[in-house]
Amino acid sequence: MTGLLDRETIMQLFEELDKELRWTRTRAQVYVVGGAAMSLAFARERTTADVDARIDAGHYQLTKAVQKIGRKHGLGDNWLNEQATSAMPQTADSKAKTLYESPYLTITGASAEHLLGMKLLAARNKDHGDIARLIDQLGIEQPREAIRIYEGTVSSRRSQGGGRGHPESSV
Repeated sequence: MTGLLDRETIMQLFEELDKELRWTRTRAQVYVVGGAAMSLAFARERTTADVDARIDAGHYQLTKAVQKIGRKHGLGDNWLNEQATSAMPQTADSKAKTLYESPYLTITGASAEHLLGMKLLAARNKDHGDIARLIDQLGIEQPREAIRIYEGTVSSRRSQGGGRGHPESSV
């Protein structure tokens, strides 16, 4: 199971996390962003190197389970990590959808609006396909509409050193 993670693989990993959490009777809650959220919610064929997330509950036991499963499958200890939290919007994501739910694990995925804001903030070449898909998903017809979403979600992160470029060049 080494290499890039597709939708099916990510869901299998979530199943394994649930089983590990069951042993410790830990209830965990995770908010997923980035490529994993794109793969799970918007672009089923998309792959990603890792699962960028914010762990909202069950942090200690979940990170232990992530390490165990990562070693088992040759994915490393950080296949699910919190490295993208500095780019996450500070506002609540009221449109986040539940992507996986079990007795011990709930995974919610960033809304199209929050993902678009984060992708525009990152302004990486590899994000252009995701940006185009999100713009289509949101029915955006004018660049200013995307800029408005960016400003409403993550623009303050750029001033904190969280972004690389100007969203105008990515829309």
